[in-house]
Amino acid sequence: ANRIDTVGEPMPHTEIRIADDGEILVRGPQVAVGYLRNETEQVFRDGWLYTGDMGYITEKGSLVLQGRKKEVIVTSHGKNIYPGKIESMLKNNRYIDEALVVGGRRSYCSALLWVTHNGDKFNRIDSIGKHIKDMNHQLSHPEQIKRWAILRNGLSINAGDLTASLKLKRQEILLRLSELVEALYSGVSYYHEDLMHLGEAERIE
Repeated sequence: ANRIDTVGEPMPHTEIRIADDGEILVRGPQVAVGYLRNETEQVFRDGWLYTGDMGYITEKGSLVLQGRKKEVIVTSHGKNIYPGKIESMLKNNRYIDEALVVGGRRSYCSALLWVTHNGDKFNRIDSIGKHIKDMNHQLSHPEQIKRWAILRNGLSINAGDLTASLKLKRQEILLRLSELVEALYSGVSYYHEDLMHLGEAERIE
């Protein structure tokens, strides 16, 4: 049987291989030949579709998806972090509406969290702190969240935070909150009108 964290084996007449950098390549008669009215050199080479997804193939031939290539975080120690996986785990907490993991060229990962709250009060900080601590027991040391910020006023399409399909516009958000991100790593006090709490979690060796 396939592992539950895989997407299964390739369909008949479909080839899958992993590029040297971990990107998933697909080739087969059912794969598109290109994009209408668009250049295709960047995604099709020698018949292979460069999917933009990262992953690996298990010993039994099943494909495991790890995340989007353009979203991979590389820490200061050279470790590749796939933020989508960690963000999904964070949002398993009932109070967290949205999460964005940061850590590029940093020594540890932090998280920006947008929560459900009434007015200016949010009294579930302990719940979120415990959730992150429990998460850290399931993550590798480089993936673990050390510091985190709780923010009010959720993300929206109109504010330029989300795409039309509700995906995070990571660079836009990080640019807007760049000073807050720096505060997560410098430890200095910081004020932002949307900031409700700065927290720190124990990392598990």
